Amino acid sequence: MTLKEINANITSYIKVFTKVKSKVFSKFLRDAIKGILLSKSVSVADMARSLEPTSPTVARYIYKRLDRNLGEHDVSLVKERVQAMQIGLLDEETFIYFDPTDVVKKYGAEFEAIAPVADGSDERKIKLGYHVNACVGLKGNEIIPLEFNLYSSAEESFDSENQEWLYPIDNIIHRSKRCGVFVMDRGFDRFAIIRHLQELSVKFIIRMKENRHYMPIGLDCRSYKRQEIIEHFSTVRTKALIDVRRKKKLVKKLFTISAAPVNLLEKIDSDKPLTLVCAKSANLMTLYFLTNLEEINPESLANILEAYLNRWKVEEFIRFVKQEYKLEDFKVRTIVRIKNLFCLLFIALVVLTRVSELDTTFSKVKAMLIKYSKRVFKIPQKMRFFLYTLADGLSEVLKKITKPLLQLWAPQHKYQLSLNFGDKL
Repeated sequence: MTLKEINANITSYIKVFTKVKSKVFSKFLRDAIKGILLSKSVSVADMARSLEPTSPTVARYIYKRLDRNLGEHDVSLVKERVQAMQIGLLDEETFIYFDPTDVVKKYGAEFEAIAPVADGSDERKIKLGYHVNACVGLKGNEIIPLEFNLYSSAEESFDSENQEWLYPIDNIIHRSKRCGVFVMDRGFDRFAIIRHLQELSVKFIIRMKENRHYMPIGLDCRSYKRQEIIEHFSTVRTKALIDVRRKKKLVKKLFTISAAPVNLLEKIDSDKPLTLVCAKSANLMTLYFLTNLEEINPESLANILEAYLNRWKVEEFIRFVKQEYKLEDFKVRTIVRIKNLFCLLFIALVVLTRVSELDTTFSKVKAMLIKYSKRVFKIPQKMRFFLYTLADGLSEVLKKITKPLLQLWAPQHKYQLSLNFGDKL
């Protein structure tokens, strides 16, 4: 695998993802996506300097062009087409993790539609920033970016947090024809979310909070707390050794898992049964889940717990994007430019995962990117998160593909004139 072949690979993906009628818009998309991958930054200035590192004057011109186009075009339509291609990779065995996060702009009072957010990286202290919806599919070891969009509660179009979550979830549900299983954390323990997924017959696993009450199936009308339901009405019990991530290490823990069929206190118009699942591990944790998966047996209970515990990969993906691409360093201030920037970042992440061929056990492209990456592996195989390495490698490879070298590879135009010096040379 040569640099020329890798460049052809990257270029082919970018061309497919940025196929639009306008040549100006197409060039802007290609330059912006390549600039993000090169600079590993969402700062327009960093993107411009990475595209032209030798001439500050040309870099300044590129910066002005990128900034102007960010405000003039709507990148969301291109992003939706790329997203549809990603959703097409899902199947029935894929777990879909939807995880809200935020970007904080500590001194960003001048940014348009900026609003208070709870900073998850700082004990949920209230700061100025924007909300971000992140959604990732896990298909074996393959990471499939499905959504990465920004919104603000200060926008005029903002309705509610539930609607901001349900819109991208609905988009994935309808485009995938209800493939996959949604796995969500405690923030989604809301009746509006559960009812919506139930009525659409979408499979889900949601971690439940302590304050919700349940009713056993067909016994009486009294409601019970989650612990009481498991103690008195569980129908399936099993024990399983599960890998748990503790302080950046994977350790095996013995869990006792129980399940009981339940109803919620509020009525839902759906025939799919609901099951409350409890997973306990001595001196570690007790987790409760609500699911509408129909085959509840000892093996499926262990799979439900494993699916939730694999959320660390999604959390690592969000951390990777924030750290590796300097997510909180953008300088554009209008909400249109900010949203376009996040659409471009999503497409760049798709290019990164597609080019590196994460679904294969051996890949020449992947080997080349690892070779050019400066990172050294001292992490156990199961704990490795390769996107850090692949992002480094791709950036280094793109830096080595210089502009004159690209011109040598470009085929000569059919009607391009060439100089002929005869025998004088």
